[in-house]
Amino acid sequence: MTTNTTSTAMYRIALIALSFVMVLSFDAGAQTSKKKSTKKGKKSATTQAPSAIDESPKTEKLDPPDLNVRPNALPGTAFQFPDYKEFTLSNGLHVYLIENHEQPTLTFSLAVRGGDAYDPTGKEGTAAIAGDMLSKGTKNRTAQKIADALDGVGASISVSTAGESMNINASFLKRHTNTVLSIMSEQLREPTFDQQELAKLKQQYQASVQSRRSRPMEIASALSRKVIYGMDNPLARRTSKETIEAVTREDVVAFHSNYIRPNSSSIAIVGDITEKEARDLLKKYFTSWEKGTRPEVDFPKMTTEPAGVYFVPRKGSVQSTIVVSAVGPAVSSPDYDATDVMVSYVGGGFGSMLFNTLRETYSYTYSPFSTLTRGRRYNRIALGSEVRTAVTDSAIMVIYRELRKLAGEGPEEEALQRRIATEVGQYQIAFERAGTVAAVLQNAWMNDVSIDHVINYTSRIQALGEGDIQEAASRYLNMFNLRLIVVGSPDVRSKLEQFGPIKDFTLDLEPAVAAALEPVNLSAQQLVDKYIEALGGRAAVDAITNVVVKGTVEMKMQGRDMNGTFERTVAVPNKEMLVLDLGMMKQAQWINGSSAWVSMMNGPAGEQSKDESAKLILEARIFPFATIITDGYTVTVKGKRDGMILVETTSPFGRADRYYIDEATMLVSRLEKDEQTQQGLLTTTEKYEEFTTVAGVKMPSITRVQNSIYSMTMRATYTVNAPITDAHFTPPTK
Repeated sequence: MTTNTTSTAMYRIALIALSFVMVLSFDAGAQTSKKKSTKKGKKSATTQAPSAIDESPKTEKLDPPDLNVRPNALPGTAFQFPDYKEFTLSNGLHVYLIENHEQPTLTFSLAVRGGDAYDPTGKEGTAAIAGDMLSKGTKNRTAQKIADALDGVGASISVSTAGESMNINASFLKRHTNTVLSIMSEQLREPTFDQQELAKLKQQYQASVQSRRSRPMEIASALSRKVIYGMDNPLARRTSKETIEAVTREDVVAFHSNYIRPNSSSIAIVGDITEKEARDLLKKYFTSWEKGTRPEVDFPKMTTEPAGVYFVPRKGSVQSTIVVSAVGPAVSSPDYDATDVMVSYVGGGFGSMLFNTLRETYSYTYSPFSTLTRGRRYNRIALGSEVRTAVTDSAIMVIYRELRKLAGEGPEEEALQRRIATEVGQYQIAFERAGTVAAVLQNAWMNDVSIDHVINYTSRIQALGEGDIQEAASRYLNMFNLRLIVVGSPDVRSKLEQFGPIKDFTLDLEPAVAAALEPVNLSAQQLVDKYIEALGGRAAVDAITNVVVKGTVEMKMQGRDMNGTFERTVAVPNKEMLVLDLGMMKQAQWINGSSAWVSMMNGPAGEQSKDESAKLILEARIFPFATIITDGYTVTVKGKRDGMILVETTSPFGRADRYYIDEATMLVSRLEKDEQTQQGLLTTTEKYEEFTTVAGVKMPSITRVQNSIYSMTMRATYTVNAPITDAHFTPPTK
């Protein structure tokens, strides 16, 4: 921080305070979990004995039913997972078999570890094209002959790709088994990848790429993947006209050879078939499918973007598409079930939390949603809705408020039990469909999850209580873990600033490119000298030995107002005292030039580690930018844009800051800081306004601090060269 003698320390103490708020939130959740059962229990009923026995006949009068009261759910039957058999063929193809002789139908569902995530860089779309090309001709059949043969028996073979998987599904009457499987087998073993068919398919894909600009939800979902997984993560890459055009026949052939192999696949067979029949069919049609050597793929870790707002302007939009995203637990995590139910509770259709607020209470939208992915490596939570442009910020505020309430207070018991009953019921009903059974088995195989884990799903979620859901919300939907994606009219952008720093993207999800920086013919030292002169001159600056800053603080944290006061004293060269009082949250900090202490919630002052003290001592400056070179920062003058000179600095401890100096006044107008917190990278912006002259030196009366977690407005008054002793900078003794 620069001319503002308050904001650097306020920024640091706010981080401490916010961390403590989060601790309190988690502790509250834990305390609540102790009070709220993690298992369902029946409420005790109190009965009163009659004072006398009355055996006189009575005519029972029945009250009309109250149509506003939801009836109790009928007792359900215990879920019974279908019996299955599991084995592996000699070529490595893993097989699941479930017999169901109620209907003369069969489903053969093949899962291949070879989806979009394995597309070559710069040739995104290869996997999807390779999958679709399987139906475009084989060694013995043209594309037309395949279509005619399947139509003739009323069967279908569909292919889909997503993430790390490719799924090939065939459904048909049993009597047509040989016809369908002969085609499916040929598609897997002997596709021709006809050049003309490939050209036509690429044209179709390019037309689809062009049309997705008109689908805001698809844009928002794609950006959500980029923000959570990483901008260049294989699970977040998108096709474009250029990448599709770059895909050659050789690429498609190579993809098929590398990934569409039996030893990278499993097949689920469900329907009117015996084990002997299944083994005979597999031997006839699939054992000749040759295994291959799968290339080693260095799959990257998630590189989640900092919390904040990610905005895509779309001219002419009358609605805003809102997607709040967060990192979710792995499928193998013990948190997954509770998080899955929690996400469903938040926005899983009728009766969900967001349905009741966004739709029923405020009429902001018709269909809010929430999802949790079920990926092999890592997962993403996404929730939100499409709302009218005029209520964009109001809808976001409601979403944040409801999430904060869920994390702090937990779910409503009755609503949670209805949600669990709904999940169980839908799960059981889904298993009446052969395709669902096959998909569940395939998902387990794809995600390296045991079938027992799948079988026990309903019993696990039925054991969940309010405390479990609250804990999941506190952990995964806390303010540090939320990323806000909005696609909408450019007019809505200014309303989003209250939710954190905004990063702009094009409709093609490329970062919006700012105007090029113009060169600045000033060295870092010359720029610092001009800054000092703009403050009031070297003599006036050097005459100040200490500054006492007092003022008010208005903090907003996802819709919650926290107002109070602050007092900060800074003395040369590197001493500081700060008190931040937000009512229930009072924090203090002392730096005496060699050590630092922090007190939270009026607790005892804790001395900081040597490394942390060194960081705080370095920043205990009245005018930090004036000494930034002598303090050992790396300083680079990048250039100027829109009347602002951009200066990038790196502290001796590695923190990156970006100063924006007003070319007209040569005062620091804005500062952006990248702070690595326990919850991830946090970018904070400070803006300085309404400079006043104190003892011949300009200082800002208003400082606005903002990040994705909170916003603060500080209004300050200054006293210069007050009679202060060194005792002022050490914690008081009790």
